[in-house]
Amino acid sequence: MQRPPKRSPFAEPVVLGLLAEAPAHGYALFARIHDDLAGVWQVGMNRLYALLDAMERDGLIKGHAEQAGNRPERRVFRLTAKGRRRFEAWLRAPSRSMQDMRVEFPPKLYFALRRGPQDVAELLQAQRIACRDELERLAARLRNTQPGDDYHALVYNFRIRQVRAILDWLDACEAEHVARRRRSHLVRLIP
Repeated sequence: MQRPPKRSPFAEPVVLGLLAEAPAHGYALFARIHDDLAGVWQVGMNRLYALLDAMERDGLIKGHAEQAGNRPERRVFRLTAKGRRRFEAWLRAPSRSMQDMRVEFPPKLYFALRRGPQDVAELLQAQRIACRDELERLAARLRNTQPGDDYHALVYNFRIRQVRAILDWLDACEAEHVARRRRSHLVRLIP
């Protein structure tokens, strides 16, 4: 018996987010992912179609056949209420693992930026809180390291520095976002 391919925990919400913006067929979703999220997140065409099938079976999306001119029919997918709730929950929840920050957070930031300043502020704040919690947890582990356990002390120190760097980056994201918004607002005000 062949097992279905393992689903990425981040593939589903990315597709849900794209469909939250507009219904689309598989190739259009693939093109959006390739164009908008290149270098950050990717998925193969076959994997995307398998994911769409699984998401439809799970009731997150609903597909229907559409005719486009003289082209062959294609399946266009729309988000269901269940899919919208799942996407919203994912978008609002911070990345708990600092390892997930590399893969999960950039698409979240992408969608928050497209939705507006309030979503960006909420996302950055939730992630800051999660990072501070992780920093406290790691600092406690470092404090509880046995004398002479250089290996664990160095590893916890390394991870603490990673979380601090992420916190600095989150602050820089917010500052850059605010500065860009001010500049674009000023451009609109100047005749």
